[in-house]
Amino acid sequence: MSTMPLPTATIDGGHALGRFSAVVLFLTLALGLVLPKIAGAGFLLLALVAMVWLTWNRAWHLQGLHASERLLVLAALLFVGVWLLAWVWHGLDADGRQGLGRILRLLLIVPLFLYLRRIDGLAAAWWHGLAAGALIAGAHAWWFLLSGQIGEFEDRAGGATNPIYFGGIALLMAFMLLARISQPGLAAWARIVAAAGVFGGVSASLLSGSRGAWVAAIPLLLLYLLSFGRHLGTAWRIGLPTVFLATAIGLNLLPQINMDQRLADVAREIGASMSGQPSGGGVAERIEMWRISLAEIGKRPLLGPGPGAFKQALVEAVEDGRASAELLVYRHPHSQFLSAWLHGGIPGLVSLVLLFGLPLRRFWLMRSSSLDSTQTMAWCALAAIGMLAVMALTESIFERNIGVIWFALLLAGSLGLLTSERRRELAAPVQRQARLSVIVIVYNEADRIRHCLDPISGWADEIVILDSGSTDDTVAICREYTDRVEQTDWPGFGPQKQRALDRATGDWVLSLDADEVVGTELKREIDFTLAQEPPRHQAYTLPWLTHAFGTTLQHGHWARAPLRLFRRDCGRFTPAAVHEKVVLADGCKTGHLQAPLHHFSYRDSAHARAKLAGYARLQAQERFEAGRRCRWPALAWIKAALNWIDNYLLRAAFLDGRGGWIMSRLTAAYTLEKYRALARLGRG
Repeated sequence: MSTMPLPTATIDGGHALGRFSAVVLFLTLALGLVLPKIAGAGFLLLALVAMVWLTWNRAWHLQGLHASERLLVLAALLFVGVWLLAWVWHGLDADGRQGLGRILRLLLIVPLFLYLRRIDGLAAAWWHGLAAGALIAGAHAWWFLLSGQIGEFEDRAGGATNPIYFGGIALLMAFMLLARISQPGLAAWARIVAAAGVFGGVSASLLSGSRGAWVAAIPLLLLYLLSFGRHLGTAWRIGLPTVFLATAIGLNLLPQINMDQRLADVAREIGASMSGQPSGGGVAERIEMWRISLAEIGKRPLLGPGPGAFKQALVEAVEDGRASAELLVYRHPHSQFLSAWLHGGIPGLVSLVLLFGLPLRRFWLMRSSSLDSTQTMAWCALAAIGMLAVMALTESIFERNIGVIWFALLLAGSLGLLTSERRRELAAPVQRQARLSVIVIVYNEADRIRHCLDPISGWADEIVILDSGSTDDTVAICREYTDRVEQTDWPGFGPQKQRALDRATGDWVLSLDADEVVGTELKREIDFTLAQEPPRHQAYTLPWLTHAFGTTLQHGHWARAPLRLFRRDCGRFTPAAVHEKVVLADGCKTGHLQAPLHHFSYRDSAHARAKLAGYARLQAQERFEAGRRCRWPALAWIKAALNWIDNYLLRAAFLDGRGGWIMSRLTAAYTLEKYRALARLGRG
């Protein structure tokens, strides 16, 4: 058995390449909003270095990536692929040829992420670059106002781009820094730098007059309050969002800032547009373009009308008197979601939702991490991609180079730094403060029980094993590791595990099956979690990493994260004969660890079929006793087909190759047999 350790090839932050990457990243973030071409040049330079390094070190493989990270790589490839296919299907016009290079830049997310996750010690350049970028943007905006500058957008500060992106990205930088201010253990000077960056970012956003990103402000503050800030003291949890809002409101009261009037214009323009009255302004123009877009989409909703359809529809609407001639300056409908639907139909829209949704889900799950720096980085990433997703509602961000560059840089950077920061924190020595009991139930596991017990021997404070009548050497092997071995009858999985739990004496309990292995990474994360006084949650789920049929399976229903680590006085097992689970007492909260629990479920295909057939019969009996029936014979086949679709397609088991195909087929067969057995029981 092998637990597939993570690739160890990393770049020391003190190495020349690490220092060079840190400098480029810092300068890109610090100056990208105010100096032309800096953001694009820095992004492309980092991507070029990444591709050279990955090629030279043969590190393009996706081994060691978290399943959600692999899905993100797939989402980037899928989005670009759908756009390319749409151009092939609908034809590539002049605008399409111009946009081809722009969209292809999104592919650079992949090498940049794979590269940045390997660099140790890059977080300082990231945080200081964000703080400097937001602060410099704020200083530029105040200089623009106080010196009486008049730009392309009159008195609205726009930096190296236009006010929409300048203000929106400055604001998301401020939100990214929000959790940095309250990060436990951070030096006072670093908090001051982060706070200055927040003030600068808010100032730049207000002085730019950019409104779109502010739609996300209140939801993000509530998210911080209710999730990421929950482990903090009241002063940080409540005070920080309050000070942020007070600062924004206070700045808006200055006579030089007219954001309140611009927000009032939004309500006025929406009202006028809804009542059919003419109304000038950017919001009214957007509403009119959205109506034209939706009308075109309605003609061909499945595959979309094509890349050039919006421009043609706009011309026709102006010629027919249905739209103002002023709209002819626009090439896109000012909504990335509508752009994706127009361009690639439902596949284009779905691929865009995945491109935003998959990283947001990854960052959201990291909110419950017990690692302080990792959790702060997760908030940083969530705030960035969340605000860009909101901006995409009213701006076609991938129709401009600046939108593509900042999205790709912030996504690849935050995702890569999540990995490197987590690696750094887990490498630090810690001492568990709570006693840990490991409980295991066994039956005829002589061929693999050593693989389960070897890693936890000498690590766990107590190992409790219950055997249900093994006829091989299982009991003798177990007694080599612990004297807490008992033999009992077999009441079912749930009752047997509850018996083991009742015999545990540790403060915390880790429940294992004989086919599971606790790797070094998971042991470090558990130690780190239980070193806190007290841990932030009373229970933790552990992601399964299933090894079967000669491969590792990271997708499908078998890649779920069962609750296995919990405070002893908080959990108990359900009395189910099979597929038991831990239920928690009222008031006990669940967190999520990232390190995998390695699961060697099946010895071979024959063992898998036999094991699943037994589970199917037990599940059918439980359902029958609970009053469930299967009166329609075809239902079993329908359920099996849906199970296969769910695992192989929707849960992306196809990414696991032959192993994913075998597991999807076996679990579909299990579902079929379960409902067939239920039907047989119903017939008596």
